[in-house]
Amino acid sequence: MKLPKIAISNYQFVLILVFLFVLTGTISFFTMPRSEDPDTNFPIYTILVVYPGTSPQDMEKLVVDVIEDELAEIEDITKVRTTIQEGIAFIRVDAEFGIDIDDKYDEIAVAIGNIQSELPEQIFLLETKKVTPLDVNIFQMAFVSETIPYRKMVEEAERLEKQLKKVNGVRTVEIEAYPEAQIKVSLDFQKMAEQNIPLKQVLGILQGNNTTIPGGTISAGNKSFNIQTNGGYKTLAEIQNTVVNGYNDRLVYLKDIAEVKFDYEDDRFIGRFNGKRALYLSVTQKGGKNILAVAEKITERIEHFKTTTIAGMDIEYAFLQAPAVEARINDFFVNLLQGVLLVGAILFIFLSGRSSLIIMTVIPTSIIMAVAALDFLDYGLNQISIAGLVIALGLLVDNGIVVIENIDRFLKLGYSPKEAAVEATSEVGWAIASSTVTTVLSFFPLIMLNNGPGEFLRALPVIVICALVASLLLALTFTPLLGGKFLKFKERKKPKRIDQFMNWLISKVYRPVLDFSLRLPLVILGLSVLGFVGSILLFPKVGVTFFPTADKPLVLLDIRMPAGTSLKRTEEAADWVESLIDTVDLVKSYTTSIGHGNPRVYYNRVPQNFDKSYAQLMINLNNWEQDEFYEFLAWLRKNCDDYTGGKITVDELKN
Repeated sequence: MKLPKIAISNYQFVLILVFLFVLTGTISFFTMPRSEDPDTNFPIYTILVVYPGTSPQDMEKLVVDVIEDELAEIEDITKVRTTIQEGIAFIRVDAEFGIDIDDKYDEIAVAIGNIQSELPEQIFLLETKKVTPLDVNIFQMAFVSETIPYRKMVEEAERLEKQLKKVNGVRTVEIEAYPEAQIKVSLDFQKMAEQNIPLKQVLGILQGNNTTIPGGTISAGNKSFNIQTNGGYKTLAEIQNTVVNGYNDRLVYLKDIAEVKFDYEDDRFIGRFNGKRALYLSVTQKGGKNILAVAEKITERIEHFKTTTIAGMDIEYAFLQAPAVEARINDFFVNLLQGVLLVGAILFIFLSGRSSLIIMTVIPTSIIMAVAALDFLDYGLNQISIAGLVIALGLLVDNGIVVIENIDRFLKLGYSPKEAAVEATSEVGWAIASSTVTTVLSFFPLIMLNNGPGEFLRALPVIVICALVASLLLALTFTPLLGGKFLKFKERKKPKRIDQFMNWLISKVYRPVLDFSLRLPLVILGLSVLGFVGSILLFPKVGVTFFPTADKPLVLLDIRMPAGTSLKRTEEAADWVESLIDTVDLVKSYTTSIGHGNPRVYYNRVPQNFDKSYAQLMINLNNWEQDEFYEFLAWLRKNCDDYTGGKITVDELKN
C-alpha cells in the first residue's frame, strides 16, 4: 500500500487537510441542529372531527363513512383507523413510505375540503394534520391561579404568545386547557310571547348584525372603492342594545327580553398544575434548529414576562426538553473522555507514553471529522446520532492501535522512525482497510430501511460509517505521520515488567491452551457448539425490546373511566390520583389534564383528544436513578390497582 508513504512524503498537505477537517467539525458542532429526536417525516396523517351531542352510531353514519369513502379513492394509503366516541371521531391515515409526504397531505386536505358540503353543518371542528416529530413540545408552561378569571389568564398567555413567536426557531405557540369565552344570551320566552317576538326573528337579527358582508364597489373619477357593511359586535353593550322588534310605538331592545352576559363554554378540557387550576402554553421548535439556543432565548423572554404579569397568577415550567438534550450531549463527551483516557492508559502500559498520546489525538479527531460529515449530510445531534457516536467510539480505536503497535514492532527491528512508519502501516494497511469495510457493510443495510424504524434510526448507521471511514483514513495517513515524527526506540537492558508478565502469560497459559486446541479440534468444536446452544437457550431469559426505554424522569399516567362517564366523575378520579402523588417526595411537579391528553411531550405519545371519560397526568420527578425510578413505578402501579372506579395505567416513556 502506497498511501502511507505518500502521506508521510507530503506531510504538510496532510496536516492542512486534517486541520481543515477539525476546524470544520468544530464549527459544525457549535452550529448544527440539536434536538431530542431525529427530524424525520412519517407518512401519517390525522383527521379530527368534533360534532357535539352526536352518538357514536350517528357519527359513524353521518361523518366517518363519508370521509372513509373519500379516503378510499386516494392512492398510496395503506391503512385507515378510526376511533369514535360521543361527539368525536379521530381518524388516522397511514400512507406508503417513500412518497412525497407534503404532496400527499395536500391531496388528503383537498379531498376532505371537497366533501364538507356533504357533512352536517353543525360540525364544530374538522381538522386535518400531518404527524411530525416537530409537533413535540419543547416547552410547556402552566399559568396557575385559583381566583383570576380564565379570560384574564388567556389575555396574559396571549401576550406571552406574541413575544415567544418572535423568537428565531419557534414554530408554534399554542394555548390549551381553558373554556372558550362566549356571550351568553338567556331569552325570557314569556316576555317574547307578550310582545309577539318569535325566536327565529331574534336569531336572524343577531346573526345579521354580527356579519361583515361585501357591498360591491363604487367608482369616483379614475378610482374605485370597495364597500362592505361594518358588521360584528365589539362590546357587550352593543349586543344588549340591539333592536329586535317594535311594540306599542316603541323599540324593543335585546336587553328588554334577555339577560346578556359574559360566560364560558361548558368544560371539555380541564388543566391543573400541582392540583391547582391552570391553562397550558406549549411551544414547538422549527426543524433544523439548535434546541439549546432556542430554549435559552425562550427562557429569557419568559423570565422577563414573569416580572410584568398580573398579581395572583403564577407561571410555572411544566415541561422542558432542552435539559434532556444537553444531558445526552454531555454524557457522550464524558464517555468520549473516559474512552480516550482508558485507551491512553492501556497503550501507556503496553507500549509507550508517545504511542498513547498519538492515539489519544486520533480518537477525538475521528469523532470531529464524523461530526463534520454528519452536518454536511443534513443530520443533527439527537439521541440517535449520539448513540451512533457512542457505538463508533468503541470501533474506531482499533485501526490506530494496530498501526501504532506495528510501528513500534518495526522500530524494535531496527528501522528508522520514518521507515518504520511507512513499512509498518503498509504491511497492515489492507488488513485494517478490509476489516473496516466489512464493519461498514454490516451497518449499511440500516441506511436502506424504508420504513418507520429506518427513518428514525438512519442517523445511527450514517454517523458510525462516517466515523469508521474517518478512522481508516487517519490510520493510513495521519497516524503513521505522527508515528514517524514522534516515536523513538530506546533499547532496554532489561524488559519492562509488563513485557515480562505478558511473555510469562503467553508461555505458561496461552500457548498450552492453544496446543491443546490444535491437538483435539473435535473437543473444541463440540464445546463451541454446546456454548452456542446454551446461549440460545438462555436468550429468552435476557428479554427482547426493539428500542430501549427513554430513561427520563417523566411518567405518564392514564385514567380511563367507563364510556359515558361525566367529566365531573373523571375529575374525581384525577383528584384521587393527585392525593396519592402528593405524598411522594420524589415527585417534583405534575400536570393533570381532564377530558383530554396532556400536550405532546414525547414523539411517540400522541395526546388523546377530547373525551370526558379520560384524564392524564404528566409526573415530573426530581431525577432519574434506576432503582429509585422503578421502585416508584411499582409503588404507583400497586396503589392504582386498588382503584375500582376505572382503569389507571402507569407507563414509563419508551423509544
